[in-house]
Amino acid sequence: MKEMVGGCCVCSDERGWTENPLVYCDGQGCNVAVHQACYGIIQVPKGPWYCRKCESQERAARVKCELCPMKDGALKRTDSNSWCHVVCALFIPEAWFANVQTMEPIVLKDVPQERFNKVCYICEEQGRESKASTGACMQCNKNGCKQYFHVTCAQSQGLLCEEAGNYGDNVKYCGYCAYHCKKLVSYHILIFEISVHSIADCYVDISYLA
Repeated sequence: MKEMVGGCCVCSDERGWTENPLVYCDGQGCNVAVHQACYGIIQVPKGPWYCRKCESQERAARVKCELCPMKDGALKRTDSNSWCHVVCALFIPEAWFANVQTMEPIVLKDVPQERFNKVCYICEEQGRESKASTGACMQCNKNGCKQYFHVTCAQSQGLLCEEAGNYGDNVKYCGYCAYHCKKLVSYHILIFEISVHSIADCYVDISYLA
C-alpha cells in the first residue's frame, strides 16, 4: 500500500524522475505541482508551464470541481466545459478520461446521482458542514463500511492509497476512512515485522549447516 499525501497534487509523491519530472505551474500565486504522467503532459516545455486553470484565465470564483468543494489543486476541463480535479476523477470509479494520454476532458456523465447525495464525514468532523454535501463522495473501501468522503478531503488526511489491481501492473485506486486506514497500516507493519522475524529465524535455523 502506498499512502498519498504531499508533493504532486495528483499522486502526492514528492519525488521526480528524469522520465517523469515534477512540473510546477508558473501562474501567479498558483501552487500546483504535478508529475508529467499524472497530469497528462505530453511534452514538458522548456519555458514557462501553466496548469489548465491558469491557462484558461477564467475567474477563480468560477473555477470549482464538480466532485468536491476544494478549488485549488490540479484541475482539468470536463466534457461539459466545467472543472474537475484529476485526483477526483481517478478515485471516483465512474469518472473517466476521454483521452487517457492527455487525461482530458474528464467525463462525469456515468457518475451516479447517489454519490452526489452522500455526505462527507471528514467535512462534518472538521466543522465544514456547509460543504459536506457538495460534490460527490467515494466510499471507504473496507467491505461493509458506510463512511463516505470527498476524494480531496481524504487526500489531505493521507487516506488515499494505490493497491495492486487484478491484472499484472494494473493499479487500483482506493481510499479508507481514518479508522480502517489506521488498521490497514498497522496490519502491513505487522506483516512486515513477521516477515523480517521469519527471515531471521530461518537464518538461525540453517546457520549450523555453514
